[in-house]
Amino acid sequence: MGILRPAYVDPNSGYRYYSLQQIPVVDAIQLCVDLDISLKHFTDYYMDGSSQIHYGKLIECGTILAKEKIQTIQEQLAMLEKMQAEIERSELIQKSDAMVRCSFPAMNLLLAPHPENDVKMKVRALFHSLVRTAESNGLTVNYFSGRLLHCQGNQRELLFYIGVDIPEGMQNLPENLLQLPAGEYLCCKQKEPAVENAADIFPEQFALDYEKYVIESELSLGDYDCVAPPFELCCSLPDTLRK
Repeated sequence: MGILRPAYVDPNSGYRYYSLQQIPVVDAIQLCVDLDISLKHFTDYYMDGSSQIHYGKLIECGTILAKEKIQTIQEQLAMLEKMQAEIERSELIQKSDAMVRCSFPAMNLLLAPHPENDVKMKVRALFHSLVRTAESNGLTVNYFSGRLLHCQGNQRELLFYIGVDIPEGMQNLPENLLQLPAGEYLCCKQKEPAVENAADIFPEQFALDYEKYVIESELSLGDYDCVAPPFELCCSLPDTLRK
């Protein structure tokens, strides 16, 4: 790369020789490697033929990179802890033959009307369309997706959703974003998608007149079946969505 030129090259053997004065340069190069500073930028800290290594700038850059790594690792750990908690909750649902009451955190869902004919190609195209909408609006797509039944009075609306995370401070949000507050849900496992039968699965809740959301998603088990994953239905309970 030309950042450490030999002091002498033997014209016969091609052997490269370096001077004792170049040892500090080698140390600076090694420091860049250890800090994941690209050697393409090494000339910012040392110019070939110069006698000065700019350690102040090098350490400043390394400190910034190290702090960014720490933040990234902390975010990854938080994500992994969240996923582990969801696996534990899903496995509890899977093992139970009865309804399980669960507390859900606030959720941000990007919505689109579900196709009348539940054709896989249409649903897949809808998923990618929502992903593009999220990305174009600066939202981060998470692993959560499925169908949602919105019931209010005699009106029922079947929607497809993907979960998104909203960057802190963002104000201009897309119109098709539903921000569900934290709340209590009644959950049960299903062998296959069944949100259309929610009224039969949750008869007590549908006998009550309140705005309700029934969320359908795959169970996030520790051993995931790619071919035939189990599903769950979760129905919001009255007066438990904390606004």
